[in-house]
This record gives sequence, structure tokens and C-alpha cells, in this order.
Amino acid sequence: MYRYGLKHISLVPLMCTYILLILIIGTTFSLAFENSVTEASVRNTTVEGYYTYQYLDLNATDDDINEYGTSDGGKNEGNDVAGSVDDDDDIVSKFLSLVEEYKKNKKNCTKGTSYNLGAGVVRQYGLNRFKKQADVALSRANLLTRLWKNDPSGLMDSEFLLYSSVRNMVEGDPDMFAAGNCYNVNEYKDYYLFCPYAYIMPDGRINVKDLSVEYDYYTNDWFYNCRVSANKRIQTANYTVDVWQKRYNDTYQGEFLNDSIILVRYEDGYWSKPYFDCGGGYIWMMTYITPFFGFKNDSFYFKGTSGIDIDLEKVDINQCPQTDGSKETNVFAGSHRCRMETTKCIPIRGLGFRRGSYRCVCKDSFYFPNVTAEHRYFFGTDVEHEYEKAKRKEPNSYYNSFACLPCAPGCETCVDGSPCILALNWVLRSIVLGIAGLIMCCIPILIWFTVQYREVKVLKASSPLLMRIILLGAFFLYCPQIVGYFEASVITCCLRFWLREIGFSISYGALLLKTWRISVVFRVRSAQRIKISDADLIKRLVIIVLIFAAFLSGRTIAGRPRVVKGKHTSGLQAFQCSSDWWDHSAAIAELLFLLWGVRLCIVVRKAPSEFNESRFISWAIYNETLLSLFLNVSMIFFQDPFPSNPDLLYLVVFIHSQLTTTVTLAFLFGSKAYHVYKTRGKEQQQQQSHSTMLARTGKFVPGSKSTTAVLSTFTSSGNPSAIGDKTEEGENESFLEKDIQEEFRRLYTQLELLKQRNMKLGNPHLQHKLSAMTEAAKKDDLPESTPSSPNINGKRVVINLDDYHEATSL
Repeated sequence: MYRYGLKHISLVPLMCTYILLILIIGTTFSLAFENSVTEASVRNTTVEGYYTYQYLDLNATDDDINEYGTSDGGKNEGNDVAGSVDDDDDIVSKFLSLVEEYKKNKKNCTKGTSYNLGAGVVRQYGLNRFKKQADVALSRANLLTRLWKNDPSGLMDSEFLLYSSVRNMVEGDPDMFAAGNCYNVNEYKDYYLFCPYAYIMPDGRINVKDLSVEYDYYTNDWFYNCRVSANKRIQTANYTVDVWQKRYNDTYQGEFLNDSIILVRYEDGYWSKPYFDCGGGYIWMMTYITPFFGFKNDSFYFKGTSGIDIDLEKVDINQCPQTDGSKETNVFAGSHRCRMETTKCIPIRGLGFRRGSYRCVCKDSFYFPNVTAEHRYFFGTDVEHEYEKAKRKEPNSYYNSFACLPCAPGCETCVDGSPCILALNWVLRSIVLGIAGLIMCCIPILIWFTVQYREVKVLKASSPLLMRIILLGAFFLYCPQIVGYFEASVITCCLRFWLREIGFSISYGALLLKTWRISVVFRVRSAQRIKISDADLIKRLVIIVLIFAAFLSGRTIAGRPRVVKGKHTSGLQAFQCSSDWWDHSAAIAELLFLLWGVRLCIVVRKAPSEFNESRFISWAIYNETLLSLFLNVSMIFFQDPFPSNPDLLYLVVFIHSQLTTTVTLAFLFGSKAYHVYKTRGKEQQQQQSHSTMLARTGKFVPGSKSTTAVLSTFTSSGNPSAIGDKTEEGENESFLEKDIQEEFRRLYTQLELLKQRNMKLGNPHLQHKLSAMTEAAKKDDLPESTPSSPNINGKRVVINLDDYHEATSL
């Protein structure tokens, strides 16, 4: 039992394999059958070395049509077909070669219509271009069917009517070369064949004749195929039943009579392949043929054909690529031989059914090599001729000619190789950049100056740390000169904007905050001291810089600067950074910030200041406000529609930078450097004498620091907060109001002692007492005999009323 089950289980995979093989074989045969049917419907054969094609069904798909033309419907513009000179399978090329060859050897052709081409153009010209003419043939076929059913004797007796009808077809349409009604064997009178045929002669007149006299069309394929199509139509057609009333007399119509016929449709006819009419008009033609019927023994039968001939000599061959989105079928599209690297194909209308009906025009950014030529393009006939030479490997100029030359860099269009972009004046820019670089080298020197002389009173009163921050902002304000030296780009435009705004916020933010501190201290009305340290100002400065940075980040993300193209007065193009509402917003923000600084300067204009720093800061702010306003207004004239001049713009920005940033630094540091230079030796002598006097008088004179010394410290900087710059921070924190009151009490005591001393000096009888006191002081040098001196927080303070310079400085 087990073996039986295992045996059947082992057969399961084998059976599945057999079934799978059967499915594969069946699928293969079905695909092979479909391919054979497709190949049978549209078959190509070789006749005398040229491609000819059998009948093409009008209901064929676009893929079937493309088999006769380009594989992509002519839309492959990017492929340079000119380089494929060995492509023997290019059907379109052979088509066009045959057209040209037959036209050259038309006198040596054999009479008839055997010289035909592929049917790939049927869809293009039949369905699209000449469907209106085909409808005329359809209408005439249905008319003949109705006449031969209802009045056959009338047509038999009026042969002229049939001649006139085909003449009328040609007269009514200029695109129609000929029209005819060709009857089947023995279908008209006693004629074997009868075919009224009207065509246009070379002189423009219309000739009508019986074509069957000189042309036996009965054995031709087109007539046979039309007869087969008519028989199929008779077997499958539905009759069209209409009514008509025959006239009874002058006042009455006759009874309704049924009029049922077979109407032919556009699909019942077919277009012939393009053929060369040898012996006739010696032209290329296409023919549309549709059947019409006779009526005998209560049934319809094939009686003849109604057809039209289209003169393809009047039809242009468009070898240029189709435009995007075009729904028109064009099997010749993309068969041009223009050099696609530098030229593009433009069709020429009116040259007829011939290749080379185009011109190769230079693409944008290229120009025609012969700048003096009247026609600045290459003729398609010349290009095709040289291409054929290259294809036959004969000496040719195809690869050395028919190519345009590139324009100068940056030119979208040009007529020659001359530049169209304004060349920057690098000499001027280098000189300006060199001067700006020399000025920027002064910033490290000024930083060293603030560090080296930080103990000098004029620098202490100005807060050296804030002065270095101002120098940092000035460095950023100078940097746009370096960035603007190079050609405009998105990166340089962004950097210029960032460096300018960050430098402005740091440098002028620090200046305005210094002025704000002076205004706050100057306007206070209480005896309580207001303390605003440098750290407090730096915190506020960081907030200002962050606000500017947030604005710059938003601008970079949402409205990044662009490089715009303008036009110089010479007509050349010039590129520069764009100016939009982001730039205008930044300019307005700067102006409002400076106006706030102007208000602060007005407030502190009468504030006492020993070194006039507030005055210099005010001058710097006034200067920046006026010049920035002038620059923002002048920048409007450097944008469109005004002429562009990047060199002049660079020079204007340089001058503005020197008149604002450099002048500001001169105001702030010029006076300080001069003061240090003039008073540096005097201050050293005063410090030496101060220390000597302190050692000599410290143990005699009691008391503490005088009010005169305190007030000197207040007035040296122009604001009380400068005390923090002259003494250590810990000492200032302990200098409270009660200490000041204690100093005043001790000052009164000293004044009283001074009064008594002067009284003794002015009375001789008291002289011996003064001498005794002096001798006692010289003998008694012990520390415990030294009179107590005032101190602040444990530090001994000497108050010398004879010379305030020898007083201890807090």
C-alpha cells in the first residue's frame, strides 16, 4: 500500500512537467501563427534591387504603418541619422532615393505604372492629407450605383454625361490630377473596356478620354483588388433604404417609391502605393479607388470603379522631426541629414515631392560660418547630395561642412563670433580690491591697539571689548568687496547679502547700544546708581544679530538671490545680482535701525564726556544714515530698465564702504590714538609721582578718597558706568551709597583740619607747636602711632587735598 501511494506521488511532478511543455508548445505555435498572419498581410518583396510593397489595409494599426517608415514615427529627433551612412535598412532613404532616381531617368522608364513605392505613406497622405478628395470619388461611386439601378438606359444613351462627370471632378479640386470611372468587361455598350478619364495636361487644360483605348487595366492589381472588395461588400452589406417621389403632373407628386442601394464607405476603397506614371504625366501619383455597382435580376453586382489620381509633385516631403504633441502621421519625419549637433531642420514649402525640401538652420548659441553669405543656412539638397557621396564612400565635404560655429560664451544667439557679454574691467577691480585689502589690514592693528593700551584711561572709558566687537563687524562689512570682485553667481550674491547684513548688525548694533547706555545713565533723575555693564550690552547685541540672521535665513530659503541679465550702454549683455523686495526690506530695516540711533544721538548730545566719544559716535551714525540712504536710491539706477554696468556698481559699493565703515573707524579710533600718543608719557610720570606721594603721605594724612577724585572718575568717560572700566568689578560692586556718605563725613573732618593748619601757619606764635609736631612725627615711625586712614573694603585710601593727582584712584 505504501509503495503504491509513493509511485503515484512520484508521477505527479512528471505529469506537471508534461502539461507545462504542452502549454509552452501551444503558446509558441499561436505566436508563430500570429506573426505569419501579420507578415502575410503586409509583405515586402525585392524588385530590381528596390523595395516595393503589397496592398496595405487602411485599417492597419500605427505599428503596421511604422514598419514601412521610421521605427519611432519620425519623432526620434535626437538621433543623428547623418552619421549612419551605412544604414542599408533605412526604408525611407531608399524611398527618397527612388524618387530622385526616377525623376532623373524618367525618359528611360517603361510605360505603365509598375514603378511603385512602399505603402508607408498611405496613412500619411490618404487618411490625412487627401481624404477630402477620396470622399469625392465615394460620392461619385454612390451616384453611379443609384443611376445604374434606376435609369440604366439613360446612361447607355449619354456617353457624354459620363465624360462630363469625370471632368467635373477634376475641375472642382486643384489638388486632384485626374479622375476616372473604369468599367468591368462588357459592362458598357459593346465596349470590351470603357473608362472615362479626365486629367490635367502640362499646359493646364483638362483632357477627357477613354483610358481603356491605350491601357488595359483589367489585369492590374488595383482593379482586381477593387473587384474582390466589391464582392465582399455585396455579401456583407446592409442595404440603405430611402424613398423618392416621381413627378406626377404640374400640381401633384407621385407615390413614394423605395430606393434601396448599397452605399460604399471609405473603408471599402483603398489607396494605391505611390507610383511613377511613366508615359503619362511622368509624375509620382497616388490613386484612391472604390467600387460602384450595377443592378440586374434584383441583385447588385460589381460594375466598375470610381477613382481619383493625386499628383504628388505638388506635395511636399517633410523630412524634419515632428513637434512634440503632434498627432499627424509623417513617415518621412526625422529623415533629414542636418548636423544635429549645431543645426536644426526647417521644412521648405512648395518644392514638391522630392527629398531635401528643407534647410539646416543654426541652432541657438551657434552662427553660420560664412558671415557675409546672403542666406545663412545650408540647403537640404546640398546636404543630401554630400551625404549620398559619403554613403558611397566617395570624396565629400559632408563631415567638414554643414556645421555651425559656437557663439562667444554666454551668447544665446549671435551672427558672428564677436562677444555679446560685457568683459569685466579686471584692472580696475584689482586696484579697488588691493586698496580695500590694505584698509582691511588695519583692523588687526586696531585690535592690537585696544589690547596693548587697554589700561589707558581713554580706552578704559570706551570699553575695549565693545571696540573689538565693532572692529569684527567692520571686517564683515569689508568682505563684500572681496566677494564682489568675482563674476556674479548665486553663491556670491548670497555671500554679499549675508556679509553686509551681519557686519552691519554687529558694528552699528554695538555703536547704538553704547549710545543707548549713555542716554539711559544721562537721563536718570534719582540718586541711585544705574549699572549697565558690557555683558548686558553684549546680550542685547546677540539678540540683534540673531534677528538679522533669521531674516537672512528666510531670504536664502524662500527668495534666494538670482543672477539677472542686463544690457550695457554698448549693447553687450551684463550679469549682476538681482534686487527684489527682500533687498528693499533689508534696506528699510537698516534705515529704521539707524533712525533709532539718530534719536539716541540727539538725546545724548549734551551729555558730559571727557574724551567726546559720544560725539564721535553720533557723527558716525549720521554719516552712515545719509550715505546708506544715498546708496539705496542710487542702486535703483543700476537695475533694469537702466543700463547695467557691473564695474561701476563695484566701484560705487567700494566708495560707500570707505565713506561709511572706514570713516566710522577713523572717528572712533583716531581721537583715541592721538590721545594715547600725546598723553602716554605724562600719564607715566603722574603714575610715578602718584606712587611716591602715596608712600610719603600715606601715614600722615587721615581719611579716605576725596570727592574730587570721585568726580574726576565720573567725568573722564562721560557716563557713570565708566567707573566699571577704571576699577575692578569686585570693588565697584562694594562701593555702595553708605560708603559715599562715610567719605563725605571724613571729607568734612579733613577740611576742618586744613582750616586749623592754615590758622597755625598764619600765626607766628604757633610756629613752635608745628615744629614740635613735625619732630614728633619723624621720631615716631611705629605702625601703631600712625593715624588711621580711611579705607574702603579693607583697602587704604589716601586723600591728598594739596594735589588731587596724588589721591588714590578708585
